[in-house]
Amino acid sequence: MSSRPCRGAGARTLAAAVVACCALVAASPAARAQQVDPAVTDLRDHDVTFEEGALSGSELDQLDSATADLQDDGGYFKVAVLAENVTRYDDARAFADEVRDGLGGEGRVMVVTPSEVGVASNVDPQAEVEDAEVAAADALNGGDSLAKATEQGAKELGIDTGGGGGGISWFWVLLLIALPLLLLWFLWRAARRMRQGAATATAEEIGAAEAKVRASVDASANDLLELADRVDLPGAPPEARAAFGQGAQTFTEVQELLEGADTRPELERAWPKVVEANWQLDTARALLDGQPAPAKPEPEDLFPPVVVPSGSPAGSPVSSSTPASAPVPRPEPHYRQPSASPWLTTAAMAAMAMLSQRGMQQPRTRPSMDDGAFGSWSGGLPPTPSSGRSRNGGGGGRGGRIVTPSGQRRRGMGRR
Repeated sequence: MSSRPCRGAGARTLAAAVVACCALVAASPAARAQQVDPAVTDLRDHDVTFEEGALSGSELDQLDSATADLQDDGGYFKVAVLAENVTRYDDARAFADEVRDGLGGEGRVMVVTPSEVGVASNVDPQAEVEDAEVAAADALNGGDSLAKATEQGAKELGIDTGGGGGGISWFWVLLLIALPLLLLWFLWRAARRMRQGAATATAEEIGAAEAKVRASVDASANDLLELADRVDLPGAPPEARAAFGQGAQTFTEVQELLEGADTRPELERAWPKVVEANWQLDTARALLDGQPAPAKPEPEDLFPPVVVPSGSPAGSPVSSSTPASAPVPRPEPHYRQPSASPWLTTAAMAAMAMLSQRGMQQPRTRPSMDDGAFGSWSGGLPPTPSSGRSRNGGGGGRGGRIVTPSGQRRRGMGRR
């Protein structure tokens, strides 16, 4: 392909187009995700860095622990986990080379993407680097965790992962020293809890309360979508239309309250409005069906108070001057931290759009958090894979994806 110089207005137009295209590419998420600088900066302070959404909390803990054992005098061992495949580099190994060059010194960098493993090293022969990539990829394809795959790759580089030699002596150290100390710690902890005499809500109870808010908002949204056409029919009772309008207005107020809720007390203050919206829409349905309107419910406690002893030693009677139960302080998550709203379901988004078309002004909200993401985020609920990325597809593997050594696949990076 040959090139020719551009003249006049045509040259200026073409130059402007090129600059604009470059700016768009540089601003795109994929381009930003493939910059090595954030990874280098984070790896100066940590052994593991990862793109947002690439690791669960338990995976990060396991990988941090495993990688900490791989640091020795022969060079560092750093791991970067990407949520997407690399595109700006030939493969994951090329990305790892850039990160290692940015870190400087002697060591290794392993990069793991959804479909590729790449290792860069300036202290190991190339053959061992390739063997490390194959070993790590085989471990992931076999359903092993990221931590186990990292250890398998490190073994091929001749790094002691802490699993060999001296097993019997360490066993006796654990048996004769560590276990008695651990037992004493548990006894002290149990005695301290008994003296405090307070029970705290379990993570499951907190998760159930948070799920209750989401389910109730979702029910109101589905009622609005279902009843909207019915109340517009000519024969609809005026009382039903009025109840529907009240429910729509309360639902809108609920969205504004939940979007502004930042702590658990604020969530509790929004809860009665959620219950009221459901009751008003239940009333509209009953009247449309020719049934009597239901009685207005009394909102139950969203986070029920926990019964605690009076503070006397265990087994002693409760003093009449001391209340037998009292709310126990709980952690107060800040619900506005997620980029998506925990309480705004897909049905709620559809209901808000419908009400906006009917002329009702709606508050600005964050995007809807899907059910899988909510299950992972909400305290105490069993983790559910987020949409599009299941990392625990049976046995702790990577959701059935086939991972290959670097050089056979292509494609991203973010920040810790």
